[in-house]
Amino acid sequence: MTQDQPVQPATERFVSGEDSTVIDTRRRLIWMKFDSWQIKQEWINWNEAREFSEEMNNIKFAGFSNWRLPTAEEVKSLFDKTLVNEDHMGQKAYCSPLFPKGFGFLCWTGDVRSKVQAVRVGLRKGGAMYDNIFRNSRGAVRLVRPIPKGR
Repeated sequence: MTQDQPVQPATERFVSGEDSTVIDTRRRLIWMKFDSWQIKQEWINWNEAREFSEEMNNIKFAGFSNWRLPTAEEVKSLFDKTLVNEDHMGQKAYCSPLFPKGFGFLCWTGDVRSKVQAVRVGLRKGGAMYDNIFRNSRGAVRLVRPIPKGR
């Protein structure tokens, strides 16, 4: 983006996609509209988040088999104080209202530091933290995939 180009407003950045997806037009990513908590109604640890990704790929969710855990940077990019939503506890979380209310506010990422720690990003405050990959306390994941080149 050059200095002359205006920053795209957050409300225009995210658009509803087909098959329960949300498209991030700025980052060229396709997000699952619902996270693992909303789909499974149970908290998951990091290993289970990876398994969830495999499950969604095996069923070709939304017609694709390249869903993955997002990076911490990608999840942090969802956080925007101008976009108010509600997590599973009815508390304010800051991401596009195109993501249905009731999601887990802590999102596992594919970023790992050691054999037992991975990053979770919170959508209430936008912070990231390393957590034990075996911990499932309020753990959820929202899978992502890139928009194919040429589209």
